[in-house]
Amino acid sequence: MLRIVCVVVLAVAACDDPARLRLLSYNVNFGLAGDIAGVRAVGHTKADLVVLQETNPKWERALVETLGRRYPHVRFADPDGLPAGGLGVMSRFPIVALETLPSDGGFFVAWRIVVDSNLGRIQVLNVHLRPPVSDHGNWVVGLFSTRGDRLRELTQHLSRLDTTLPTVIAGDFNEQGDGLALQHASTLGYVDAISQHAGPTRTWEWRLASGLTLTYQLDHILYDARFSAVAARIEESGRSDHRPIWVDLELR
Repeated sequence: MLRIVCVVVLAVAACDDPARLRLLSYNVNFGLAGDIAGVRAVGHTKADLVVLQETNPKWERALVETLGRRYPHVRFADPDGLPAGGLGVMSRFPIVALETLPSDGGFFVAWRIVVDSNLGRIQVLNVHLRPPVSDHGNWVVGLFSTRGDRLRELTQHLSRLDTTLPTVIAGDFNEQGDGLALQHASTLGYVDAISQHAGPTRTWEWRLASGLTLTYQLDHILYDARFSAVAARIEESGRSDHRPIWVDLELR
């Protein structure tokens, strides 16, 4: 169920640079619902627009109670079926449209969000693409068998975008830069601000019982040719298996 959260705002901090917008993406980890370190990780970045994955009612409550003054425009949707399926957006600027996009081959929906920002009207696609796990729960098989699923998901979502609006695609792609979905986006002219500014640095890590730690760059922020990314960073904060990532965008 999608909820619109109304927040009484006494004052909202002015944008430091009216020609620049900071967008944050963060998979908060549903299993850490309401964790104060995650809330602080979001607030620390002082982003103008925040897109979130794996939210739930406890995450919503903690984030809104702590950060509602900065972000008066807030939408959350509870997980539908799978506990990792929640999405959220918190914005300093009015959200004028939000469309839920079903997934072809994936587990989770995406959101097409339209915001009247300080840069004008822009469009953000908040994604949580299929994890690399097979239909039978096998991660080894899924690592090789689900690449096409993420490509189909993203291709379907891209077909629903308004091509007249400057566009950002952000979220948990569950694949690295050589994945089929990201390669397809690249052929369409999208640039990954995270790899552009942070190289191959990991955004996700998971420690196995054996003591081995897996590390991958699974979270990305892509922007189209109407933007330029003047800065981007992977934050070492929060307790999620994912790291918060942000980009500073300007219009060309």
